[in-house]
Amino acid sequence: MTVEAFWDSSDDELFARLGAGLLGEGLGISPDEQESHRRFGMTWFANKRRDLQQIVCHAEVMQGLLGTSRSDRIIDAAAVYELLQENGHDPVNAAVLAVLIARVGLGAFCATAPPKS
Repeated sequence: MTVEAFWDSSDDELFARLGAGLLGEGLGISPDEQESHRRFGMTWFANKRRDLQQIVCHAEVMQGLLGTSRSDRIIDAAAVYELLQENGHDPVNAAVLAVLIARVGLGAFCATAPPKS
């Protein structure tokens, strides 16, 4: 699985995929299931933001990408994907998270990162 597979998905689709992956369920057929997965994914992402920032924002490999204002977001997403996988995230969830983080922008995502622990 790579970030390119999810690049054209909407944020809602990504959060639904994340929620389904975290809950260990399929994407679901009914709109209610998809909405439930989307809400779960969004809540999880918000609650884990600081943990994700610790992994991404303080990684030495990311330092060169953080200082630029015009980075290539697909390259940023690929770098984040590798970091998340190295830190034990499921490949599909890592790809979804990497796309979501790249869409925010590494600079914006890391602007509120907690100090390195």
